Amino acid sequence: MSIDALMLQAATHSQAGQLDLVEPLLLQILAVEPQHQIACLELARMTILSGRYDEAVAVLEPLADEGLADAEVYRRLALAHSFADRKGAAIMHYRHALELEPGNGQVLHSIANLEQASGFTDQAAATYRDAVEVKPLWTMPAAVSPPEFRVLWMFAPGAGNTPPDYFVNRARFESSILTVLDGVEYDIDLLRSHADVVVNLVSDVDQSRAILNTVEALAERIGRPVLNHPRGIVGTDRASISMRLAGTPGCVVPHTRTFSNVDLLHMLNKNETAELQFPLLVRRAGTHGGEDFEKVDDRNQLNEFVNCIGESDYYITPFVDYRSEDGYFRKYRFIFVGDEILPYHLAIDDKWKIHHVTTSMADIQWMQDEERAFLYDPWRVFAAPQQAALRAIRNTIGLDYFGIDCALAPSGEVVVFEVNATMLVHGENDRFPYKNEAVSRIRQQFHSLLERTAHEALSTL
Repeated sequence: MSIDALMLQAATHSQAGQLDLVEPLLLQILAVEPQHQIACLELARMTILSGRYDEAVAVLEPLADEGLADAEVYRRLALAHSFADRKGAAIMHYRHALELEPGNGQVLHSIANLEQASGFTDQAAATYRDAVEVKPLWTMPAAVSPPEFRVLWMFAPGAGNTPPDYFVNRARFESSILTVLDGVEYDIDLLRSHADVVVNLVSDVDQSRAILNTVEALAERIGRPVLNHPRGIVGTDRASISMRLAGTPGCVVPHTRTFSNVDLLHMLNKNETAELQFPLLVRRAGTHGGEDFEKVDDRNQLNEFVNCIGESDYYITPFVDYRSEDGYFRKYRFIFVGDEILPYHLAIDDKWKIHHVTTSMADIQWMQDEERAFLYDPWRVFAAPQQAALRAIRNTIGLDYFGIDCALAPSGEVVVFEVNATMLVHGENDRFPYKNEAVSRIRQQFHSLLERTAHEALSTL
């Protein structure tokens, strides 16, 4: 079969969504013509979609090394490096693409995202402005053609956003990421044409108070159904959550308060700390993942922490010892999608500050077995009273999509640590392959929620 015939057959399978049939055809082409650019690009796309990022790089780098690369080669090299969390390499390749296609808005958006993620805040802000002027939307095509529907994701740089990558990749709907900035006049008709449903990603109140009103006003002007409406995000900072969930039957919700560093230092200097209950947890507002977050046992440790971090707002929360009878701490994460409550992980450690990625679970079989059993049937652990508590939390929070980190007290109550829509859901579970089915269910349910919302809206047009 000729190369042209193989390419035509591969394109036919790709358009039909039969991706498993495409790769063997591309490999046949490259066996005859190793630097066939279209086949290289398509194979790189396939390997990126399947999470084999180094294979994509290996396919494309010879084209770049031989001076045969056009802008699309560099873009896909950058995408592969970006998904592999090699931000520096991704920025470099995107800039090569930009040299070949000056003013490419999509590439500018990608560079700005990576600069922001790398901590280059000022540089990212300038790049975002350039990107929005050229192209306000960053669009990812659906895995099928035509797309089943279109989703507009509203994103604000540096504002604490729900990570969307796991839900966008390989989706059967088209995704357009809208970068929301103050002082920009957007083409509402353009945005509406890309939106059968809108998803607000701006989700960390501490980082996004200044932009949430802009996001809300823009969403209202677009006039499409909105998931995680900005109005629902406003009351999800840690202090507000602790107040809203206080008194929830079956729950232990430590009372969280917000202090400025000035107020805290004044209390400490005047030794007016009677209202603080040590040990306590102190966290710099707007942080996640255990960053700038510690347990302190007395006023001296608190003073040292605040002086070290400096000017900021801080959350102060009474410490709850949630150790199980065997001496280990267990932190459960559920994701709420519409009416569904889905398990995401169980992290087990001998330290109170638990993050799944930093535990020893990859090397301890009994911990993996326990997590596997929880993911398979969470309601054997969270029985009827705990389920009722989770449903009460869902009804109080009222968002379409959010997560909870919690534990179980010895007496059976659900100990609430964190409830918000910023929690990361990802499919990179090589060390814990048993997680894939549970994580995939979250993706499927979220896609179903998007589909129902989009089709209901389309049926009324």
